[in-house]
Parts: sequence; structure tokens; C-alpha cells
Amino acid sequence: MSNKKKELKKALMLDRETSHGGWPNGPNRGWVDDRPVNVIISDYLEKMGLLDTPDHARLSESRIRTLIREVLFREIKSI
Repeated sequence: MSNKKKELKKALMLDRETSHGGWPNGPNRGWVDDRPVNVIISDYLEKMGLLDTPDHARLSESRIRTLIREVLFREIKSI
């Protein structure tokens, strides 16, 4: 597992056990299988590609402004 995935799991608090599962003092497990709920959620996010943090998927506001300026300057120069 990459460092970014570990950091994101930690930021989403999926690196900790949850109190989901058994009632009232049963084991921490999912309804479908015996894995802990936090593992089920992190596996689901990973299968959906939501734990990957590629540079092209996240743009900061300042980067978006820079890109808009570049496009506008190109358009102005072509006039």
C-alpha cells in the first residue's frame, strides 16, 4: 500500500476499529462478511479508486486560477 493511501485512510479515520457491528456487545464486523467495518469501507473506497490521489484529480483553487489566466492570456495574444 502506498504512503498516500495510508495517509488518506488515517485522515478518514479508517485505520481505527469502529463500534459498528454486533448488538449490543457483539464483534466489530460487517453484515455481509466477518471483516471489520473500517476494512470493508476502505476496501470499497479503494475498489472505487477513491483512495488514489493522482495529481491530475485534485486541483487547488490557486492552480485553477493559474490555469484560467494562462488560457485567457493565450486567447488575448491570438486576437
